[in-house]
Formats: sequence, structure tokens, C-alpha cells
Amino acid sequence: MTWSFDAFAGLAARAATAAGFPHDRAQTFGRAAAVHMARGGDSGAIAEALRDPADSPILRLPLLMHDLMRAAQISGPSVALSVLPADRALAPDYAELLPVTLRDVTIRSATEKGPAQLQATVTEDVAEEPDATGIDVPDDLVETLSRLAEREQDAPAAP
Repeated sequence: MTWSFDAFAGLAARAATAAGFPHDRAQTFGRAAAVHMARGGDSGAIAEALRDPADSPILRLPLLMHDLMRAAQISGPSVALSVLPADRALAPDYAELLPVTLRDVTIRSATEKGPAQLQATVTEDVAEEPDATGIDVPDDLVETLSRLAEREQDAPAAP
């Protein structure tokens, strides 16, 4: 099924909110999920991120992006930061949302000498908005996200 960037980001954000993630993290996740699918990413990474609201890339990756920006300010434009195996699939997509342009964004696999790393070069350029053209999303992912998002709508309003 083909979705617009904003429509899919909204569905993913609603699903994350319903799954128990904080609203701001859910909104960021929605946009990162849309970038992920626009790049042809694995839909399983999106579903897996929603599994546990206490231990998820949805919580960790915004912090990693903050650290990436801070490291670039301190040490220069080329940065390499450790990334957890569970965060590897979505890390480049979160990086795409930063307000700067990144070049050479890669995930280096873990070795005997160290953990996996997100490597990037931060430029002075202002980042462009992610491509908002049609995104192909597998029906099973849409079903999973829709089922979660419906839980949010069915929840009683807070007093």
C-alpha cells in the first residue's frame, strides 16, 4: 500500500503513543519510521521498536542524535558513536531528521575491538525536508500500526 510521508508518520506516531511512549518521542518515531520506509527499510524494525516502551530505540535514538550533535560541536564534523544492536536499523533514519545535513552516514558493525558505531560527518548545510512522495508500506505493518493506534482512540479520556 502506498502512503504519503505525513500520513504514514502520523499513523506510526499514533501507534507509538498507544503503545505507551511519550508523545514527543512518538512524534519523532513517526517521522523516522516514514524515513525508514521511504528508504526501503525493513518493516520489522518498526514493529520491533514498538514492542517495549521501557527498552526501545524510540527512547534511545533521540538521545544518541543529541550526543551526535554535541560531539560534532566539540570534536569536529566527523563523529563516531556507539550504537546498540537493537538501534542499528533505525539510527540512520533518526539522523535524517536532524536540523543539519549529514554526509557519509554509516553503521559500522561491531568488532572484537568495540561495539557497533554510527559514523557521520556533520555539515554546515541546512537539512532538507525528507522526501514526501509515496511510501510503499507492507499491509502487515499497516495492520499492526492501525491495531495499536486504535487502542489509543479506544482509551477513556483522562479526567
